[in-house]
Amino acid sequence: MTSAAAGGGSLAARFVAIDSRRYLAPGEVVWNRRGRIVAVRKARGAVADICLLPGLVNAHAHLQIAPLAAPERDFVPWIGAVLRARAQGTMRGERQQVAEAVTDLLASGATAVGDIDSTGNGRDLLRRSPLRGRSYRELTGFHLDRVAARTLVRERWHGNRSGVLAAGLSPHAPYSVSAELFRAAARQARHLAIHCAEVPEEQQFLRTGRGPFADLLAQLGRLPEGFRAPGCGAVAWLQQLAVLRATTQLVHCQELLRGDVARIAAAGASIVVCPGTITYFRRQPPAVPAWLRAGIPVALGTDSRASNASLSMRDELAAAASMWPGLSPSDLFKMATTNGARSLGTAGLGTLRPGAAADFLVVPAAASFTATLAAFVHGQAPLQAVVCGGRRRRAHTSR
Repeated sequence: MTSAAAGGGSLAARFVAIDSRRYLAPGEVVWNRRGRIVAVRKARGAVADICLLPGLVNAHAHLQIAPLAAPERDFVPWIGAVLRARAQGTMRGERQQVAEAVTDLLASGATAVGDIDSTGNGRDLLRRSPLRGRSYRELTGFHLDRVAARTLVRERWHGNRSGVLAAGLSPHAPYSVSAELFRAAARQARHLAIHCAEVPEEQQFLRTGRGPFADLLAQLGRLPEGFRAPGCGAVAWLQQLAVLRATTQLVHCQELLRGDVARIAAAGASIVVCPGTITYFRRQPPAVPAWLRAGIPVALGTDSRASNASLSMRDELAAAASMWPGLSPSDLFKMATTNGARSLGTAGLGTLRPGAAADFLVVPAAASFTATLAAFVHGQAPLQAVVCGGRRRRAHTSR
């Protein structure tokens, strides 16, 4: 890297990827002292034998959640284990967990994140980091009526106080959030993140009012007296509640029902899949190629350490390439960059263009850009450097 006149820097490379499909060969990126790109242009003169790629976007993570002491791979008991572990947590432990997570994200090439803030402390912790993206304040309360729901949302919503880390709300899931809480969240916040259609038991509960989720809510004292199930699947229920919209991020979607793909596509909503979690729970990979063909922006996330061995987006990319071998490296890289930015509703992430943050990765150049991108997506190319906000960060040299 060389110093630029504006106090920033510049780097010339054999390939510079503007996004997953467009690139310059050779190219140069120039950024100012505020860490913003001022030029992406054809390089003149000597260039390094490297490729510059946009920083990865981890569209869904729970950075505050620590690994479980003992793995639990049945979903409803897993929820109980996570709740018990969180109840025993401390502020100090949470801070350490987030700090370690930020370090791991950056080292694996993620320069932006969509984090689910379960305690209210996550956003303040993340604002001290160089990561961009969105912090979604989590909401739960299947028992809440209209007044209680509005009160909770007012307490949890702090708005957009930082331009680097935007705000959102995460009404957790259709089995943990009442209809009134969904409505209150949608009125308050434009951007929502919702765990949706993750397991068959969720669909069973919404259609019949019975099953493990009914039992769990009853045990927690959160199943309202006289509760009647909506009688439809999770996606249709969100559509009825008017929370399925272009700024809604749906997470997992393992168990979509007939007509759900069309509903999601028509609403313009996005889906985030987490290959590490799919592997952890021994699930079958969902029909991501069909979702992409339907026009749904599908992004990648790491979820939490309670259901994933790591927070490495490179691991997620390589796992995605294995789960959906019919997708091209360009398709997969788009899921990890601009589709992630679209899912978070944050412009300028996952791309290298003037005005965007100087967030990029340095990898070895292969014989062609196509070969270079394929090697990176499949975890075969070392990560030589991570630049976030115009500053070089520590990188894992392997996947």
